[in-house]
Amino acid sequence: MIAGSVAKRYAKALVDVAASGNELEIVRQELSDVAALLREHRELQRFLVNPSILRRDKVRILEEVIARLSLRPLTKSFLRILQQAGRLQALEGVLRAYETMVDERLGRVKAVVTTAAPLEGEAHERLRQRLAEMTGKTVYLEVQLDTGLLGGLVTQIGSQVYDGSLRTRLARLRQELVRS
Repeated sequence: MIAGSVAKRYAKALVDVAASGNELEIVRQELSDVAALLREHRELQRFLVNPSILRRDKVRILEEVIARLSLRPLTKSFLRILQQAGRLQALEGVLRAYETMVDERLGRVKAVVTTAAPLEGEAHERLRQRLAEMTGKTVYLEVQLDTGLLGGLVTQIGSQVYDGSLRTRLARLRQELVRS
């Protein structure tokens, strides 16, 4: 994995070019798809980043992957640049930095919400609206399930964590009782 600052430089360059072509979202989705493919097929990922494999063989395989995914020209070019620079293994870091920069440009924020049970439609929307009021930005939710929470939810927006889980409330109550 390359250092965060290098991943951010690649991501910034891509964001600038994608924004000029009004392709921010489609490039994000395509990069996400490629990253997911490489996570699912570890042997492909290992092949593409292995320094002992000839560059021309890696380029040929990457071109086959690109062709099968029907990517836009910008995404294709970017993946080729990463491959040529020997930085394809950094795709996950670049993708995370890219997503953050796109969110900043579009005035939105991702909230990772962990709940004990699935959020139903109306509850999902109410939570999204409440978080939008708190942040002053458009919020999109990424919901994760954790039955260990017992009830309530934990929300993370950037580095800020709001813990309203039953598990945490019970732990606080236990601490208060012990102190008494």
